[in-house]
Amino acid sequence: MDSLTVDNVYGRALFDAAKERGKTALIGEEYKAVSRIFADNPLLKKLLLIPTVSNPAKRDAVRKIFGGHISEELLNFIFILIDKRRIGAWNDIGSFYEKLVLEHDGKTRGILYSALPLDEKRAKAIEAKTSNMIGKEVRLENRIDSSLVGGFRIYTDGKLIDASLKTRLNNMKKRIK
Repeated sequence: MDSLTVDNVYGRALFDAAKERGKTALIGEEYKAVSRIFADNPLLKKLLLIPTVSNPAKRDAVRKIFGGHISEELLNFIFILIDKRRIGAWNDIGSFYEKLVLEHDGKTRGILYSALPLDEKRAKAIEAKTSNMIGKEVRLENRIDSSLVGGFRIYTDGKLIDASLKTRLNNMKKRIK
């Protein structure tokens, strides 16, 4: 049933169309740019969500703002989301699209939890080790977990790599007994 969620259905449709036209990377970058505009201008996204504003008026506003700046494919996709009243799922659709692009390219993403933010050099080193461990390139997003005293945890592809200080100490205790 998970495959029938709004983000999966629309993210897959956009991915398939982009792949067919050889534009997966371009549309991915444009999607991120539009997402930043929505984030920086919450009233714009709110306008697209108001049911009393007609769909033609919403499409006209989107065409004036984005026309000529993004591909026709993405512009038309936004129109579909407006017509189907799915623009509220924009961020989730984009996340699913990105996941599909990474999978297509033999990559995956994950979350790297640490007690403190990691510098880029350290994060890249952990990404490289994780990639070697699971056999495909991994892009990790660093998030802070205040429950960690030291070390880190990685969640990727449904797997947990626990290199936290607490787990290391527990493993040492087990070996000593």
